[in-house]
Amino acid sequence: MRKLRGLTRERGAVAVEFALLLPVLLLILFGTLEFGRVYSQWQVYNGAARQGARCAAVMASTIGDCTSVGDIQARIDDASNPYADPPAATVTPASGCTDSTIGADVSVSWVQPLEVSIPFWGDVTVSPTIEATFRCE
Repeated sequence: MRKLRGLTRERGAVAVEFALLLPVLLLILFGTLEFGRVYSQWQVYNGAARQGARCAAVMASTIGDCTSVGDIQARIDDASNPYADPPAATVTPASGCTDSTIGADVSVSWVQPLEVSIPFWGDVTVSPTIEATFRCE
């Protein structure tokens, strides 16, 4: 049986090309997965900040169970339940809403470290400020 000339010389070229491209393909794959995971965390923490700010906004009224600043942090911790509890939130104004601040804005914020871990790249920690603002009711 006769051998084809072109096939004998390029026999390992495909394996070498695959070996060169595999790390890049894995970097793209794991980078996409990690971005999705960190974006999901960021969205959950933003929702938790909205829950805390809403709790702070109704403190002056008789609606709901938010009567103190400690209730705000508890509401944030409950809303961020799928992930680790966030650091202590800063409420502005510090007392939340009172009868004298109805109509003013109340905001809840904290700096949340989010760790991005991509193989072949290393670990990176980003620390966005999570914040939500509501009007006191």
